[in-house]
Order: sequence, then structure tokens, then C-alpha cells
Amino acid sequence: MTKTRLDESSLLNLIEMTNSSANKLRKQLENSSEAQVARILGRHDVNHLLTSVQQASIAFEAYAKSSQWAEFSTSIKAARRVLGESESVAGLQVIDQNLRNLALSADRAFLPAANALTDLSASATRAIQTVQNHFAEVEHWHSSIAQRMASLVVPWAMEDHFGVSAVGFTRIARLHDLSIGAESFSPRTSEVFEEELGQPVPFDSDGKLEDREATAIDAGLNPEVVAFPVSVYPTVLFSAGFEFSVEVIGDVRSDKGDSSGVFDPQHTSLLGQVENRLRMTVESALRKLVGEGWYRSRVPGPTLQRWRERKEEDHRQRGDSYRLIFYADFTDLSEIICRRDNWDDTFHRLFVSKPDLQVSLQRLSPIRKAIAHNRPLVRTDQIVLFSEAYRLLSALGLKL
Repeated sequence: MTKTRLDESSLLNLIEMTNSSANKLRKQLENSSEAQVARILGRHDVNHLLTSVQQASIAFEAYAKSSQWAEFSTSIKAARRVLGESESVAGLQVIDQNLRNLALSADRAFLPAANALTDLSASATRAIQTVQNHFAEVEHWHSSIAQRMASLVVPWAMEDHFGVSAVGFTRIARLHDLSIGAESFSPRTSEVFEEELGQPVPFDSDGKLEDREATAIDAGLNPEVVAFPVSVYPTVLFSAGFEFSVEVIGDVRSDKGDSSGVFDPQHTSLLGQVENRLRMTVESALRKLVGEGWYRSRVPGPTLQRWRERKEEDHRQRGDSYRLIFYADFTDLSEIICRRDNWDDTFHRLFVSKPDLQVSLQRLSPIRKAIAHNRPLVRTDQIVLFSEAYRLLSALGLKL
């Protein structure tokens, strides 16, 4: 694609800004250890990255309104990874704020012409770094992305910001494809999940919907993955690959044989599948390991006491109750799975990385609370729910 040409005055301004930023960065590096300086400067062309940052900042408005935005996405991400919180990347903060505002204010959409999708998908797939070898079985991954985009028959891309939505769609598709892969909790996959979903955020029962989205983006969730009008976002997730069609686990029956109903056919059902399958996996693995009394030797005393209290309260209210494991929440499950003896004896085979599993469950915990409080899920909730749910179900051996 043809890039915008800078006139002589703009070029001089760019050089001046770049030199100023580079000097700040060098001064910062001079105060660091020699090993760190050598490592950073040896691996990266810092001046080139600074130039990319400044150029992207200057050209953001023009490029965000076209498919050419995709060409800047990679250089921006690379610069952010290298330069971190350096003063020299003030331009990145401008770009991030603009993207944040675009995503939060997205309301008008259009349906791109079919003949534009092939070229755009190729540009978008170049703009994000696919995991090396993960998509080797797909001869032309961008063709797959184009086909998924073409399956959308309702207006879905932001008006005047088609490129941002196209890159966002590609990022969602990548999350899906990695979540169902053979290494759903590999270090590289977890790195991509952190890049796109950010850090876990607590649930605020009094918070407004729009505040939840802003909080998630401020905590690192990539605004590009929610750069779609709210009304069509579920359709976008579905077309990108997150079609919830796993085998139903079946009714969970109480001690007296009663079965529970389903509150929501999509979000609640998916979350329920994850939570109940984790519960059953914990129960089955630890029973196999130490026998029927597994909960006495493999569950912390205070946690076990909470389960018994919840079970007793349930029985008082309904005259019936479930097995103890069904009173475990995500926090309990994370604590049990990641306990040293349980992890070393069995669970490391399923989840590979203890810190990554903990983060995955931390991301899902506020969504569980939102559903429990009968709150609708916003776009940031939905992308986290589908990405992490698919990754966990895949790790548990389900074919999605």
C-alpha cells in the first residue's frame, strides 16, 4: 500500500522530534547497567523504532480512517515492547488514547465490499505477529480471515475507521485459533493473551457498563479487539470463530436428584461449562490420586470449611444440596489446582504454566460475578469470556 508522503517541513519536524526522543532514551540507557544497554541496543534499532513511533503519532488520524492503519500496527507494538514506559514514547500514549476513544464511541457501522476483504485481510494479518509455526497448516492464513470477514452479512466495521476494525477482527480470530490449539497455555500463547486482554480487573458491583469497558482498556486490553459497534459485537465474535458448540456436560443433579436450570443460553452456559468441568477435573484427578478423602488432604482447611457452610446454607434454603466440589468458585479452584503438591502431582500436565492459569481464572472471576449479579456483559467482558473459556476447555481436552 502507498504511504502518506511527508512534506519538507513535516520531515524536519519529525527529525527534530526523533532526535530529541532518542537523546532522552540514550540518557536513560546510560544510567542503566552496561549489560542492559548492550542487550537493548544490540537487539533493536532504537532510532528506527523511535521514527516509527513519531511517524505513527503524526499520521494516526489519516491512517486510522483507512485500511492503511494496518501497516503501522506492528511497528507501534514493537516500539512499545522495547521502550516500555520511557518518556520518549509519549506519542504512543496519544495513539492509545485515540484508539481507546474510538472503541468506546463506536456506534455507526458499514458492510465492506466483498472485493475489498482479500487485500485488507492480507494487510491485517501482516500487521499482527502470528505465532511462529502455529498456523503452518493454514496455507494462506489471511485467506481464512477474509472468509470469516465475508461471512458477516450485517454492517460491522466502524465508519471511517475500517482499518482499525479489520485489524481488530484479525486479532480476535488469532485469539480464537490459539485458544483451541494444542498449546493453549504455552508461553507464546500466554504472551498473546496478555497483549490482547491485558491484566485482570476486579468486579465493581456498582460500576456502570461503560466504566467497565474503560477500566478494562486502561488495564491493558487492546482497544482494537472491541473496535466494533456494541450491537454487532456478538456477531463479530461468532464470525471470527467463537461459535459455542462444545458437547454439553449434562445436568448437574443434587443429592436428591434435582437439576438446575440455565439462566443464559450463551454467556452463562459457556461460563458454566468451564466452571463445572474444572470442578469435575479437580474432583476426578485428586480422587484418583489419593482416594475418596481427597478433599481432607488436598484442600486447604478454610476453603473446605467455606464449602461445608455453603452446602449447609443451600440445604437450609432448599432442603437439598450438591457435592462439596460444586460450592467451589474460580478462586477456590485456582488455589487448589496451583497448590504445590496438587500441581506437581497432576495438574501441571494439563495447564503447563501455573502463573498463566492463575491469570486466566482471575480474568474470568469478575465476569462470573457480573453474571451472578444479573448484569449484561459488555464487549470487553465478552472477548475475555470467549478467549479464556475456549483456552481452558481446550486444555481440558475438549474439541472446539
